[in-house]
Amino acid sequence: MRTAIAPSAPRASAFEPALLRANRLFESQDLDDTRERISRVMQPHHLRPLGRPEGGRSHMDFLRLGGIGVGTIDFGEAMRVDVEHVEDYHLLMFCLRGNAQARVGDRALDVDVQRGMVCAPGARFVADLSADCEQFVLRLDRAMVEAHVGRPIRFDEVLDLRRPAMQAWLDQLRLLLTSEALMDAVRRHPLIALEMERLLLRLLLDGQAWDDAPLRAPSPRAAHGASPGCVRRAEVFMQAHADEPLRLGDIAQAAGVPVRTLLEAFRRARDCSPMQYLRDMRLDVAQRRLREPQAGTTVSAVAMDCGFAHLGRFSQCYRARFGESPSDTLRRAG
Repeated sequence: MRTAIAPSAPRASAFEPALLRANRLFESQDLDDTRERISRVMQPHHLRPLGRPEGGRSHMDFLRLGGIGVGTIDFGEAMRVDVEHVEDYHLLMFCLRGNAQARVGDRALDVDVQRGMVCAPGARFVADLSADCEQFVLRLDRAMVEAHVGRPIRFDEVLDLRRPAMQAWLDQLRLLLTSEALMDAVRRHPLIALEMERLLLRLLLDGQAWDDAPLRAPSPRAAHGASPGCVRRAEVFMQAHADEPLRLGDIAQAAGVPVRTLLEAFRRARDCSPMQYLRDMRLDVAQRRLREPQAGTTVSAVAMDCGFAHLGRFSQCYRARFGESPSDTLRRAG
């Protein structure tokens, strides 16, 4: 799948990941120390100062959220970064300030606060950073991406933050890194962390150009034969693990079929996706808890425990399934 880049779009708003500042990994004036500290959370790479007029003080902020790593890097001086091949993750980078001239594989890119880049696993990445450049970097583990999507994908190298289609992703990323309440929920609740991981990836897929292998639909005969068994196995697995963080790939593995086969089987047998089925299963759990509340039970606590980070979204899904708001259910139980 490939989405077209709009020729004109509004200017990207300022992005300041305030909560990352509380997760400072290091500060250093020693280049070898800087290289070693960054390598521990990213990968081995080469650094070469471009000028060293006064010498710079570097820093890195970094936070790991499931299969997503987010961070900032500032070398305090003009620097060339050379990564021979990006390891088992997709690398996204844009500038919080300053600029860079980057090469991703064979493609030359200008990077600044409005334009970023994406480097695929296995590709080479080289960037010349301006002295005032502070990078914002994300690493999306390849296994995590494939577990959610169900197949290998390759993003387009150009990350245009001015595109209207990218604004929802950028806004959600900004909210995560500025809202203490949301960040606290993500850190305390594994289900919320997984849903945030899935949401950020889904919004990126919706806004950023990407390719995958041509989809080959299974034959009707094969899909029909796979449906009853794999759907039942998936349902049993989800029932037993509904309170755990589950990705689409986890469910397909438990069902013993490829993700595409499972998706087709659920479409035929249940007229929904496995993840929609799991969401409804968790809503059923939420309803039982609200119908039989313990002392101190609140709608927000039940929503969080069942994997819903956004209370409004939880209420919307709950009403669509049960015909009333969660607060109405809890009120009647009291």
